[in-house]
Amino acid sequence: MSDILKKFKSVFVVEDDGGNAPNTKRTEQTTSNVASATAPPASPPRQEHNAAGSVSEKFVEVLSAALEKNNQPGFDYFEFRQALKNLSKMPMDEATRFHSAYAMAQTMGITPAKLIESAQFYLNVLNNEQAKFNEAHAQQRARLIGNREEEVRNLEAMIQAKTEQIKQLSQEIEEHRRRSEQVRAEINDSTLKIEKTKADFEVTFDSVTAHLKEDINKIQQHLK
Repeated sequence: MSDILKKFKSVFVVEDDGGNAPNTKRTEQTTSNVASATAPPASPPRQEHNAAGSVSEKFVEVLSAALEKNNQPGFDYFEFRQALKNLSKMPMDEATRFHSAYAMAQTMGITPAKLIESAQFYLNVLNNEQAKFNEAHAQQRARLIGNREEEVRNLEAMIQAKTEQIKQLSQEIEEHRRRSEQVRAEINDSTLKIEKTKADFEVTFDSVTAHLKEDINKIQQHLK
């Protein structure tokens, strides 16, 4: 890493007493451009994610490299910021630090307007990096998540349709079961009636034929 890049990192990233960059509420995602060094976190579909991010060393290097690439020549906001950081180690309040750093900047022909213009220039550089990040993030989200969300929607639609089919089939099965029981009862009733009719016929038949057979026997016996 170049010395100037290290300077940008040290000036624009304020470390806490333990030497660590403070946490922020920025969402840390990977992109193929600005954030090519990280991998995208897997996230369940159909859920809103508001991840609490933290300062990433990789992203600090990306942003610092962009600032280094666009560093303006001469004394500008960057050198003023460096002076403020150096004075932060001195026992003085914020207003005194700003006045002390500005006193040195004045010797370089710097005015408050020029400082603000320079700071706005670096802010625009960072905004451009954010735009690149957001574009790459959107592309990656569409590539890795968008199609799968569509697949989930299609699957859920099929689940809903088949659930309705199951409900319909369940109703039809119940109707068929009731009809089957009804038909079975009708069969039993009809069987009883048919068998009763047959039994009545056979009893009647036996009764009638018995009289005929008896008469035949008597004819044979008495009329020789």
